[in-house]
Amino acid sequence: MPFHQVPGLKVRPALVLLDTGDDDFIAAPLTSRAWSSEFDYPLRDWQAAGLNVASTGRIHKLTVLAKAEVVRKLGSCSEEDQVQVRSLFCQAFCQR
Repeated sequence: MPFHQVPGLKVRPALVLLDTGDDDFIAAPLTSRAWSSEFDYPLRDWQAAGLNVASTGRIHKLTVLAKAEVVRKLGSCSEEDQVQVRSLFCQAFCQR
């Protein structure tokens, strides 16, 4: 994923939020750091999603990623995590 503060890339997991079937998708970065933004979501079932460590989705830090650059698919979020991420996404981006 690209970093906006410094040049370069780092291979890291991302949470796919929208895939319309073309060559890229919209994703939110996952991090092992504890953040306190109201739009950060700590995955409850991170192990079942194939992650190595407890991870937080930074739902408000969206990026477009090319499918050709994906190294591998780790897994899928649990239904509960999907519901919570959708809710938080809507809080951040849906009209109020």
